[in-house]
Amino acid sequence: MSTTPSTTIVTNLKNLSSSTANTLRSGSSEGIDMAGMISLAVSKATELKICLSLIARVVDGGDPNLQTLNNILASLS
Repeated sequence: MSTTPSTTIVTNLKNLSSSTANTLRSGSSEGIDMAGMISLAVSKATELKICLSLIARVVDGGDPNLQTLNNILASLS
């Protein structure tokens, strides 16, 4: 099974286009609020950025995880 880096997922989320009429109609028939769910996902990405910023602020400069945190934060900017 292949995986997609979290930075790619977040970048793709930031660059979402508006849903097509067919997607919205299909979502409505299934009781899914497409626009609301996308808006929630974007707000959660912002929340993730805040949390990761707080973590990165206290991580030691020698910690190998700091580079990963900085990469994810860069994709959220």
